[in-house]
Amino acid sequence: MLRTTPYIFLLLLWIPWQCEADDDNPVTTRFHCVRNGCCDHHEWCRFWASVGECKTNSEWMVDNCQLACNTCPHSRNTPAPRPLGSARPATSARSRRPQPKPRPARPQPAPVIATTLPPSPPPPRTTRPNFTLQQRSGTTRIPVMKTARPAKLVEKSSLKKVTRKFFFFFTGTTSSRRFETTTSIPTTTSTEPSTTTSTLPPTTSTTTTTQAPTTTTITSVPFQFIPSFSDDTTGQPPSFVQRPPVTRRPNVFRPRVRPQPPPVTRRPLPPIFFTTTRRTQPPPPPTTTPFTTPAPTTRPFFNTAQNQRCRDIINAPVVAAEDMWRERLVVSVEDTSRRQTVDLDQVIRSNSANACTPRLDESDCESNMCYNALYRTLDGSCNNIRDPLRGASYRPYTRLLPTVYDNDLSEPVGSLFPDKRPSPREITRKLTSSHASVESPDYNALIMQFGQFISHDMAKTTLVPSAKCNVCQNITSRCMAVPVTFDDANANFRQAQCIRVSRSSPICGSGNLKPRQQLNENTGYIDASPIYGSSIHDSKKFRDGNTGFLKLPSFNGNSFLPFDQSKCRNRRQCSVIFTAGDSRVNLFVGLSAWHTIFTKEHNRLVNAFRRMNPHWDGERLYQEARKVVGAQVQAIVYREWLPKVLGASFASVVGDYRGYDREVDATVANEFTSAAFRFGHGMIQEFYQRLDTSFRNITFGALPFQKGTLHSDVLVNEGGVDPLIRGMFSQNVKRPQRITTTVTENMFGSTDLSSINIQRGRDHGHPAYVKYRELCGMGSANNFEHFSREILNTGTRNKLREIYGSVDKVDLWVGALLEDPIIRGLVGPTVACIIGPQFKRTRDGDRFYYENQGVFSRRQLVEIRKSSLSRIICDNTNTITTIPREAFRVGHMVPCNQIPSMDLNQWRDF
Repeated sequence: MLRTTPYIFLLLLWIPWQCEADDDNPVTTRFHCVRNGCCDHHEWCRFWASVGECKTNSEWMVDNCQLACNTCPHSRNTPAPRPLGSARPATSARSRRPQPKPRPARPQPAPVIATTLPPSPPPPRTTRPNFTLQQRSGTTRIPVMKTARPAKLVEKSSLKKVTRKFFFFFTGTTSSRRFETTTSIPTTTSTEPSTTTSTLPPTTSTTTTTQAPTTTTITSVPFQFIPSFSDDTTGQPPSFVQRPPVTRRPNVFRPRVRPQPPPVTRRPLPPIFFTTTRRTQPPPPPTTTPFTTPAPTTRPFFNTAQNQRCRDIINAPVVAAEDMWRERLVVSVEDTSRRQTVDLDQVIRSNSANACTPRLDESDCESNMCYNALYRTLDGSCNNIRDPLRGASYRPYTRLLPTVYDNDLSEPVGSLFPDKRPSPREITRKLTSSHASVESPDYNALIMQFGQFISHDMAKTTLVPSAKCNVCQNITSRCMAVPVTFDDANANFRQAQCIRVSRSSPICGSGNLKPRQQLNENTGYIDASPIYGSSIHDSKKFRDGNTGFLKLPSFNGNSFLPFDQSKCRNRRQCSVIFTAGDSRVNLFVGLSAWHTIFTKEHNRLVNAFRRMNPHWDGERLYQEARKVVGAQVQAIVYREWLPKVLGASFASVVGDYRGYDREVDATVANEFTSAAFRFGHGMIQEFYQRLDTSFRNITFGALPFQKGTLHSDVLVNEGGVDPLIRGMFSQNVKRPQRITTTVTENMFGSTDLSSINIQRGRDHGHPAYVKYRELCGMGSANNFEHFSREILNTGTRNKLREIYGSVDKVDLWVGALLEDPIIRGLVGPTVACIIGPQFKRTRDGDRFYYENQGVFSRRQLVEIRKSSLSRIICDNTNTITTIPREAFRVGHMVPCNQIPSMDLNQWRDF
């Protein structure tokens, strides 16, 4: 035992270093570390799941990364074994061998077990302590060896017995349990060449044949890696040794006979070897109770043949949907067992503790190709098979131009050198805020509210918690207060002495050695993520179990998004906080109305699909309805909404759809979400009509904007969705060239939305407005008169000169907002130049864009093209029977029965 002590000590020093994971999530030849300090793709997790022992071994599973590998999420359903090809991880810090302690063996002649292992892969490149790591059937044993031995072939005729005591070791920990084993060391050896492989072994299987009086047990033992590490400093890779034959006492670690999982088509398996044990008497009685056959699982088994067929369909997707349905290849379960996932709860914890956000850094699409061929993942990964992270949630924004910070890394322009930029509050007071409201003669207020819904579909930036910004001073990396002068007309601002602004939370690690970058919590695709969420974990909060429906409880005779109804006993004592796929659902009741309408549309589709396809399970119903709703939102954006916003420039900056382009990156640009697409704030109006079925004001009257902000109880207690939607499509929308005082003086009581927008652009490191003019082909500007083609009003240009002094200081959001709208559009040329190409990239880089060949069958696509926002409103409101034929236009009212509707029979299974 004393001879083993130095090597045990060296092992303990090496193990923690081996398990440490850095920011890049390195993949070693042994295991794969993840951010939570645990490991995924654990061999034993997969093994216990495959034989139906999740419940029996639950304690071991919890201690050994079961939550991370997520193999046994439900007690009723036993998941299938993981697909081959993943790296085997180390066990967790409290690892224990998940096998009952065997009964004492009866005295009998020890059997001779001869073992020959196949070649092993190369070890990690660093020098390791002088020992050999041996692993078999999930149990790690460490024989003490002074030097690395060459690979050897064992001859049974020359075996020398040496009995030693060893400790049980698992990577990262040691076990206090001891055992004795008899090791047979060969005296005659020969070398064998070494090869490498990264394929995981299959689950151990055991076949027993009994003959009297001799019993022969043939055990198929999986291929295992057995690297040997030495102190060699020559730079050559450490040698590999074969495991020597072992003579064991009878009944020690006797293989447990387990039922086999259902047959699975796999890739060619690595070589296996056989161990033959001959006993001179029958074995002792079993020490464990046999378990039942695993229950069926809803999670699809990994099938190589089907996976390859689905890959072929993805590569030639002209009629992909028809082929998938016809060949019964539809898989409706999103399998995240081999993919890293990030969810909102993780972001909140990281942001609260560290004021930074974790990001998604990897995604494996190979094991779920049949799902990826027909349905999009919730987090947007695997949309682009070649580059799975393009457009995914929890990824950095792209940039049109390099960042500009005061210290070149993270400090906003004007924070360290105030003379570089004027105060955002002064810009708001003198330039961007106005009591005047210039309305569009053609378009109604639905165009503003739907634009906010789409903005939340494509982007969401996490902010540093406001509780960390409760003082009127700049706090590095966290807060950037807007100073308020003594002559400010707003008494609340004067009393507070500043407008407190939390910075956008940076990606963890950025802003120190590299420029500060922000992260998009939502997918970059238009996929109705405000309804369904952007991670599979978050989606469970608003799904109605496994039925396929979304939660939509009734209250006061209407259906609403989920909320705690016990907190709303009457109108005076009512607190309503809706739960939806996007946490900003409660910002304004008009936004909550869109969430409610599209949630109703989802449930309407599920009902229809369930009637015509009663054999579909809840997951299939959910995925098909989600796919159709996402397609409807896309059709509304590109056919109805975006052409009206961009006007005459739509044809040049977006154009017709020409098919999916895998080279296009659909990731959202930083300037799009934090500057250009905020033009919609200029369309907010002070009051919104609420009309009854006769188009007269309801009893509660028009809705002041500030009353509907963060007060969802207004929607619940004052008539519901219908009067608000009816009032919006009857009311002309405001042009977005100025900001109403409602949001600059009374927003949330003590906030100026215009000043926040200016400060947000500086927070995100946006270059000046003139740089984007040059990027958009409008030429350079040396003085304010060079803005005359885009900003026609001379008085506006003079105010710009008075406030900024130089064209190189004008903020992007300010300059873009003040531009006059293009012909038949609502926005200026710079906004059109930024948001138009973004929508084009979002469309062309989306493999699931509804018009892409193979996403829907040809007949289904015909029906999708019939969908419209007017039809969706008619189908999902209680009292709206008359509506504009084009939902965003004023007038042209028609009965709902004249609006075309989809024929859902095209989704009948064939």
